[in-house]
Amino acid sequence: MGASAETSVHPSAEVHPTAELGAGVEIGPGAIIGPGCRIGDACVMGPRAILVRNTALGVGNRIHAYAVLGDDPQDRAYHDDDPGALVLGDRNTIREFVTIHRGSGDAGSTALGSDCFLMAYSHVGHNCCIGDRVILTNYAGLAGHVRMGDGCVLSGHSAVHQFCDVGEGCMFQAGARVSQHVPPFCIVHRDGNRLAGINTIGMRRAGHSNAEITDARRVYRALFRSGRPFSAAIDTIQRESWGPAARRIIEFCAAALAQEAPRARGLCRAGMEEGD
Repeated sequence: MGASAETSVHPSAEVHPTAELGAGVEIGPGAIIGPGCRIGDACVMGPRAILVRNTALGVGNRIHAYAVLGDDPQDRAYHDDDPGALVLGDRNTIREFVTIHRGSGDAGSTALGSDCFLMAYSHVGHNCCIGDRVILTNYAGLAGHVRMGDGCVLSGHSAVHQFCDVGEGCMFQAGARVSQHVPPFCIVHRDGNRLAGINTIGMRRAGHSNAEITDARRVYRALFRSGRPFSAAIDTIQRESWGPAARRIIEFCAAALAQEAPRARGLCRAGMEEGD
């Protein structure tokens, strides 16, 4: 949207004097834009959508009715004199009644990438760092300090525990919940902390070659189906030559096992897979 595009603010909306609005922004009836907020060009705020405080939107975001972005963290250690921030990238769709909280303490801002789709009633907790093209289906929830890679899909009512890492390209089945780290390109089974194989369909849609998918499946079997301890399996397979996707799985697992508290949560393990 060019700089000449007009910004439209409904008469019933409330915009704080310190808020900044880009070109072509639309603020719907009853919407509230709080202090320290910045809205990029061509963003749309639906009826009664709220940016509470210190929230920055990139270009072309669409915030639907009754979504609340940038409210105080649900964190007992939060102090109002260190209000934290929330930063969104570009072209995100935030549906009705979604909640995303600001960062808390010295762990940085809560951050959402670009081209994400957060469906109704989903939640992103304080200090989360979410990549691009992530989809949270209805009622999916991320607790505080979750880190999630690009292209993940969380089906309805799925959940991620605080301080967990989820690698890129993961697919959560409906109701799946984890309190441990999830390697890239994996399917998360509805049973807690269990994997259901490699997300081959998601990898193919993301442009990975058949050779990369085959490598990823081989690494998955070596790590999660061999019966060997993770450390021993990683030590063996990392000596071989792998494509970038398989190498990413190995590196993620090695890093996850080396985490210190409070991120020392271990890795999800293999559960039931199709064909078992």
